[in-house]
Amino acid sequence: MTTAPILALAPAARPRASLLPPPPVLQVRGLSRSFGPGCRRCADLTGHAAGTSACPSCGTVVAVHEVSFEVGAGEVLGVVGESGSGKTTLLRSLHLDETPDRGQVEVLGYGDLLTSRTPRSELRRSAVVMVHQNALAAGLSPALAAESNVAERLLHTGVRDLAQVRERVAALLTALDIPAARHQDALSTFSGGMKQRVQLARALVEPPSVLLLDEPTTGLDPSVQAGLLEAVQDVADRLGAATVVVSHDLGVVEVLADRVVVLHHGRVVEHGLTDQVLEDPQHPYTQLLISSRLA
Repeated sequence: MTTAPILALAPAARPRASLLPPPPVLQVRGLSRSFGPGCRRCADLTGHAAGTSACPSCGTVVAVHEVSFEVGAGEVLGVVGESGSGKTTLLRSLHLDETPDRGQVEVLGYGDLLTSRTPRSELRRSAVVMVHQNALAAGLSPALAAESNVAERLLHTGVRDLAQVRERVAALLTALDIPAARHQDALSTFSGGMKQRVQLARALVEPPSVLLLDEPTTGLDPSVQAGLLEAVQDVADRLGAATVVVSHDLGVVEVLADRVVVLHHGRVVEHGLTDQVLEDPQHPYTQLLISSRLA
């Protein structure tokens, strides 16, 4: 049996993005998702200028409207915005937990995931994988050992040689700085940062084409955040996947992302190189976000 190579996670300086992005692995085109009956005026009566996502005519919430972007191999895209900006709906749509009203989510080698005949459970294993804010949301069991939580996903891929399973799982956990002495400890005994590392190991059992990170450092102490961000950065650099990280924390995006998308009331109001957007924001909403961070 041939398994995917173990990621070498030695610290490495992250090169900043060039002006020309790499060829796209993930292409999102015209993605829209609303909640409610909808009417002809929804799009016109919502958005940044209207100052709301809720249509005053029919009450429909326009969570995401005509969102488009591309992410290349090895590239990290940050998605930022306040609560209610559409970040969660966008991420759930990319992970196929939500069915958009219209639009496309194309992944290299898989086509449009929204119209694919491949079962969504299979697409979530190989095409697009999410590391959730909460380990339980990712399907991890607190009562099981760390190695068992990772092995369970590996067994779903059809591997039956227990010696190979143990070897692969141990290598993944060790590569993510989880000591061998803790591999058999119940997940419930792990800190928040360690649980996130177990999630990463589980996600990398079958290295995906697209890696989604949902608020990966929320609730973690600053020192734990730093270590986790280094691990995520190294994974993104070496995996070669298209990575999308959603965070309300601009510091997280500044560390991880090559490019950034700013969402407000479901619309993309600014999009560009991370350094450029954070240092010289052009849109009033982005300027407000950054000034709030500095306050």
